[in-house]
Amino acid sequence: MAKIKIWQRNTAYSLLRPYIDWCTRTSFSYLEVSGKENIPTDGAIILAPNHCNTLMDALLVLQADRGPSGYGARADMFRKPMMASALRWLRILPLARQRDGRDAVSSNEAVFDEVVECLDHDVPFCIFSEGTHRAKHSLMPLKKGIWRIATRAAERLDKPVYIVPVGLDYDDYFRYMKHARVTFGEPIRVYPDTDRAELLQTLHDRIASLITYFPDDENYEVAYEQWRQKHTPKYNTLQKIGRAILAVTSLPFFLLFGIFCAPMWLVAWIIGQKVEDHAWMNSLRMVTKVIFLPIMALAIGIPAFIFLPWYWALLALIVLLFSHSGFYYLQDFYRSIIQK
Repeated sequence: MAKIKIWQRNTAYSLLRPYIDWCTRTSFSYLEVSGKENIPTDGAIILAPNHCNTLMDALLVLQADRGPSGYGARADMFRKPMMASALRWLRILPLARQRDGRDAVSSNEAVFDEVVECLDHDVPFCIFSEGTHRAKHSLMPLKKGIWRIATRAAERLDKPVYIVPVGLDYDDYFRYMKHARVTFGEPIRVYPDTDRAELLQTLHDRIASLITYFPDDENYEVAYEQWRQKHTPKYNTLQKIGRAILAVTSLPFFLLFGIFCAPMWLVAWIIGQKVEDHAWMNSLRMVTKVIFLPIMALAIGIPAFIFLPWYWALLALIVLLFSHSGFYYLQDFYRSIIQK
């Protein structure tokens, strides 16, 4: 059976895409996307974001446009055939790292050729060039894979090749319904003879300029804490009273949201107990939302429209759609009041 080409049109993917985008946007209390005018329209596009929040990073990069995008992910995720097929359906290709062994790294050559093919069909490809994620407002050294792909594409394709730096900034890596920003920076034109060290340094500097960045040295924790204290909202007495009143009046909504989203919350919580890297928690919450929301909409909506007046049934569905986001948003709001 021939492998699915990640650049090929996929009807099911296209139909699901608006729903996934909606779930992504409603996973943040505020999501800002800027700099899309920096994405060239006259050539092959390689998107190069920082990698700090697991799956959520890829979902934010999708906000570049409504078209498809290919992605690279670590090769060990493709070891099971069923998982490999699912990832390819999602337009994700395996990229081996040095730690995976020489044989695995050699398999990258075929993957690089497929990435070039993807770019040749005007489908952007996203590479997390740090090689792994880390929940920090900083950057790790960039791997040379992005240089190899970009120069290979520049050599083979009859059109310009650009690397577009992307800055992904989160107010909090571990809490759901916080603020996030996606910034597309000034593109870097790549040629077949582009110097590797110069390209990686330029890309590193441009990504750093798009995010809240602190050098990853012995002063990181102190510098970040000082920045966080400076940017933490300060409330006067009147504002504190208003927030307390709002907390009390919103409590019935919080309880209602909690009832509706309990299955999604419970599944994410149970699985999360086994996850060592807590940076995966927001991605886990997002995935449970994507899977369970349609199931619950059918389980609640069908009986509601049968046994209740249509307006009450419609209200129940609206509450369900926003229950997951509303529950976590109010939870975080109450936490901020207690911590003050």
